[in-house]
Amino acid sequence: MAATQPEGRLYIAGEFRDARSGNTYPVINPTDESVIALAADAGVEDLEDAIASARGFADTSDWGNDRDFRKKCMLQFQDGLRARQAEFEDLLVAEAGVARANMLTHVGFMIEGMDFFNDLITSFPWEEDLGPWEILGNLSERQVRYEPYGVVGAITPWNAPFMTALWKVHHALATGNAVILKSAPDTPLTAALMAKVIDEATDVPSGAFHTLSASDKGTIGDAMTADQRFDLYHFTGSPGVGQRIAERAANGIRHTVLELGGKSGNILLPDADLDMACGLGVAMCMSNSGQGCALATRMIVHASIYDDVLARLEMMVGHLPWGDPNDPGNLVGPIIRLEQLERMEGLVKRAEADGARILVGGKRGPQDKGFWFEPTVLVDVDENAEIAQTEVFGPVLSVIKYDGDDDEAVRIANNTRYGLSGYVQSTNEERAWAVARKLRAGTVNINNSFYLSPDAPFGGFGISGDGVEHGVAGFREYLRIKSIASPSH
Repeated sequence: MAATQPEGRLYIAGEFRDARSGNTYPVINPTDESVIALAADAGVEDLEDAIASARGFADTSDWGNDRDFRKKCMLQFQDGLRARQAEFEDLLVAEAGVARANMLTHVGFMIEGMDFFNDLITSFPWEEDLGPWEILGNLSERQVRYEPYGVVGAITPWNAPFMTALWKVHHALATGNAVILKSAPDTPLTAALMAKVIDEATDVPSGAFHTLSASDKGTIGDAMTADQRFDLYHFTGSPGVGQRIAERAANGIRHTVLELGGKSGNILLPDADLDMACGLGVAMCMSNSGQGCALATRMIVHASIYDDVLARLEMMVGHLPWGDPNDPGNLVGPIIRLEQLERMEGLVKRAEADGARILVGGKRGPQDKGFWFEPTVLVDVDENAEIAQTEVFGPVLSVIKYDGDDDEAVRIANNTRYGLSGYVQSTNEERAWAVARKLRAGTVNINNSFYLSPDAPFGGFGISGDGVEHGVAGFREYLRIKSIASPSH
């Protein structure tokens, strides 16, 4: 950790401040249960201050129109994040338990990916002329304009607090909005450090960016979604909370973008390269301690290769390095908190009772402190079992056997209410593409490929979400569309 105490205060109207109540709460390190810092415990009165500031800024400033200035500020933001990258990485290990082995995609890759949106600030077609059109004897010129919504409520999860906060904060600001970021109760320090970067390293005006932290999961979120001064809610988290946000946003017809988790299927076709497929399958399930929405948590394996796959999984997961997230050799670190550990333990125990077999792991880790669960493989899992239909959010892989053609594998992969990601393993590229096209998922990865990039839209089907992040499509999620007609001369 950095030598200085991490910032844990709220950032409202360009100033760091305590909660009006003076209340704080401890931020717990999931590795050893130590207290990292105290975070301000915001109440609705603090939210009111943030909304008043953001609303006033959105309604009176020229932020939404001055693209050159916005671009300058966002380039400063990117440089400021680069300069403090090591601090962010230390915080992610401390407050979220993110393993050093996973850090590149969480921080460095995300900072460099800001280039795409920074370029869009000035290259995006903010005004498009459609040309003349005659109706009712009148010839009109038409222009389509893209304008920021105004005030964005950004609500982020604990599993990737830098990545998800950066996407929302950067993209909201780059498109000319004001943004209020509510961090997850477990991981408020990353958001506070992001505010320090904006405060100390950029010319972002007071009122454009605010952060709120609170120990209670719902009070501030419910107050945010009830307030008609928000124009857009951008949320990453569980389907249940996402549905509640959508329902509350419907009052007043506010826009929502929701990324809501997954139960992604990884299809191993009979002609898959098993060493590569199993290695990737383990990495893409166990990465970030399995606490990732797009991870490949269901492995759907053809009967002809099933035994060979299980042998590889037993060896790979049985020898998977896990433990202290500060050790760069460990792929799996701790679980975020006791509540989540107990939930995961219950899912695995019920899966075994329902007929699944524990091939590797299946129980809590031996550590005296912290929240630990062994990397686990469940085999002979029924496709309709709870463990195959429920997002575990931990290092647990469920293996499902099928004994049919490729359409049968697709049917099983699509047998879920989720639809965030999909994976296909085959040495026949044409065959893999045919399967990929049939998967009901927002992103699909064939063999050793991965969708994650700033220019590729990321979103889900089914209860995995509505709307997208990243890409030009993600940029446009933060913008309203206006058509203006004028007489043609």
